[in-house]
Amino acid sequence: MRLADRIRAHVVERYVDPARNRGDETITVVARDVLGALSLRDSAPSVCSALRAAKFHRENALVLIREDGPPSKQSTTTRFTYRLLGGSAQGDDRPARNAVWDLLGCGKKTFAALGGGEHWLKRERESFHDSPRVLG
Repeated sequence: MRLADRIRAHVVERYVDPARNRGDETITVVARDVLGALSLRDSAPSVCSALRAAKFHRENALVLIREDGPPSKQSTTTRFTYRLLGGSAQGDDRPARNAVWDLLGCGKKTFAALGGGEHWLKRERESFHDSPRVLG
């Protein structure tokens, strides 16, 4: 079995299948954890490439929604967060509904109209300190 296939099989067995069985909507995989579980050394780029591959996403009905790590994105600290699609890889490909994801970006226009989030927050803090204190 090729290394990439071994990596993907481990992630499916350890993360994807248990998350589906629990009804989770997302999973996060850290490259370091995969390296340790498979007793791999100096293979962070292989792990990251395998987890970034479209083949892995397609075969397991996953959508990569976030990838965090250093600029190289080839480190043991690279974290992959996936959304589990609503069905199996061969079946329903609609994402499971999550109301929190529906809120993503909802305040963008509002904060832009107020001069940006940092500007708004700074004004709020200033007005808080200037307001009269009510002691009870």
